[in-house]
Amino acid sequence: MKEGSRGLSPFIRQCGFPVMYKKLQWLQIWRLAIAVALLVAVALFERDAGSRSFMPALAPVVGALLVLSALYFLALRHRFHYDRLGYVQLWIDLALITWLVYHTGDVESPFLALYLVAIFAASALFSKRGVTVLGAAGAALYACVSTLTMNGLITRADGWDYYDGASLSSAQFIFATNLVAICAVALLSSHLSERARRSESLLATATKELADNRLFNDRIIESVRSGLVTTNLGGEITTFNRASEEITGYKASDVRGRNIFEIFGDIRKQIEVGLESIRTRSRLPRFDIGCKAANGGDIHLGFSVAPLVDESGEARGYVLTFQDLTEVMELEREVRRQERLAALGKMAAGLAHEIRNPLASMRGSVQVLASELSLSPDQSQLMEIVLRESDRLNRIVSDFLTYARPPRTERTVIELSSILSETVALLRNSTELRQDHSVVEDYPSEAVHYYGDPNQIRQIFWNLTRNSIQAMPGGGELRVILEANRDQDVTITFSDSGSGMTREQKDRLFEPFSSSSGGTGLGMAIVYQLVSDHRGKILVDSESGKGTSISIKLPVEGRVIRDEESASDAAPRPGSSSPVAVVG
Repeated sequence: MKEGSRGLSPFIRQCGFPVMYKKLQWLQIWRLAIAVALLVAVALFERDAGSRSFMPALAPVVGALLVLSALYFLALRHRFHYDRLGYVQLWIDLALITWLVYHTGDVESPFLALYLVAIFAASALFSKRGVTVLGAAGAALYACVSTLTMNGLITRADGWDYYDGASLSSAQFIFATNLVAICAVALLSSHLSERARRSESLLATATKELADNRLFNDRIIESVRSGLVTTNLGGEITTFNRASEEITGYKASDVRGRNIFEIFGDIRKQIEVGLESIRTRSRLPRFDIGCKAANGGDIHLGFSVAPLVDESGEARGYVLTFQDLTEVMELEREVRRQERLAALGKMAAGLAHEIRNPLASMRGSVQVLASELSLSPDQSQLMEIVLRESDRLNRIVSDFLTYARPPRTERTVIELSSILSETVALLRNSTELRQDHSVVEDYPSEAVHYYGDPNQIRQIFWNLTRNSIQAMPGGGELRVILEANRDQDVTITFSDSGSGMTREQKDRLFEPFSSSSGGTGLGMAIVYQLVSDHRGKILVDSESGKGTSISIKLPVEGRVIRDEESASDAAPRPGSSSPVAVVG
């Protein structure tokens, strides 16, 4: 189907058939409205009329228009060529008007104004050329009917006398006046139509450019990998781009209209500082905040704020841009932790040897004195305190050596379920486990073989189970879960219902001397080091007052599948990497 002929205006050709379709619909509506209005007016004014009546001529025309309107409607529904359909309708309208004019007094007909209506309708549909053609056609039809009747070449309609003498002169004057009026209206309408089409074309171009610019701006906003939020002066969110959704987990449809402080917390002071820097033309500061994502997790954002101004420069709201710094902060903490651990390791290696030898001499000397001297009960108690504390100091030194210079990893095929069972059995028989503690074990039905160091794995399990029990001074439940799905990392989870940890405690969990339970604080640092030797990951999920869950993920490369490959072929590829401590 063609988009339009040469007679169509540039606006219609640019915007396509839907515009022409609407205009043709309105043409049908107005045509019927005018026809019905004329019919009602004639019926009212001719109630007391004599022999000359316009109703016999008008009624058939209105009836024909009703039938034609139904046909026009069907043609529109079947997507008939729209511009051609418009021309057909107006040509038929001119023919019906000419027929009506002839039967209602030709030159003297009161319905001559309908020619002007048809010309106006053409100016709404077509370009200057189309209006000129239809205006000329209307003038020619009127001139033809009037000339033939005035010259007596055709008889006038029933009830109308022939023109002669004075009536002919009067008719010729009326004819000339009406013809000039029709031609003048046609010319003016063609010029107005051209100007209207030009304005419509410019408007369509401007509208399209505005829509394209808006779409382009929207695409830019959505393509920016930084979060971008705009608000009004009251802080209600108006724009929330895709990066904002990905970072915070909130949907734009859910947060639009909500106050920005509900999403990012109370950042009024930061906003005021940012706006003040704009007013003073100083460097725009960036702020770091911690807030909650949609899933309840903690995220760390770096953001800046600027006023949202209109064309006049007046502030209408705020623009907030931000980036997710959660992983960056974790990496920074990891680097600082590694640096501190390396420094402490070097110090511990030298310090432990320097302390251990004089400590052994002191303990031996105290034991000799205790055996040779006769001590009172109070003195014996003090001697026991000295020996007990020297033993505790010796254990601390041993832990230092284990952390600073762990023994060489000697890997072999081990069965994780049995090692966990042995560890829990030792825990059940220790004095640390009380009546109000319960331990729940959940292991796979089949054996889980892994290529690792059995002593180091036992130490990892023992330290984590003891920490979980110590985190429940008022009693609680410890769950030990082993998950080993094929083609996935082996996961061992220790979950307790204890007091949990604050964010600061989670951040310092794997640092030496950071214990909150009264120990040396080397246990978790040693666990971290041993998991690192096995190229594993440590995942920590804890909240103050809601317990702690620590998961050890051992890489699937170390898994041994007995029914598929031998133990010797199950050795992991060489290489090592530091574990990732993910604090959730």
